[in-house]
Amino acid sequence: MSSHWIILSAAGAGFTVGSVLLKQFSDTGAVLALLFAILSLGVGNLAYVRLLAHGLGQGAVMSSMSQIIALSILGALLFGERLGLPQVAGLGLAILSIWLFSQSS
Repeated sequence: MSSHWIILSAAGAGFTVGSVLLKQFSDTGAVLALLFAILSLGVGNLAYVRLLAHGLGQGAVMSSMSQIIALSILGALLFGERLGLPQVAGLGLAILSIWLFSQSS
């Protein structure tokens, strides 16, 4: 596994966990969730900066698409959001875009 995939995973995980924690904070007002969200989003941003060293276009697309995929799945699993056929098709295209960008050098 190349290092940019690890960095992409770290950035995506940081943003995803931070977003889920922000949603929890907005629903419950738990200050601890807010503090961990800030920490997680900070880690995600540091990883994202490192990812951008591999190229702005490729890093931005891969990070954005991975977040869309993760947050859509977590929204359905954790918050009961429904995914219709257009949303599922969009997730498939997001996965395809990550794969296509990973093929460029």
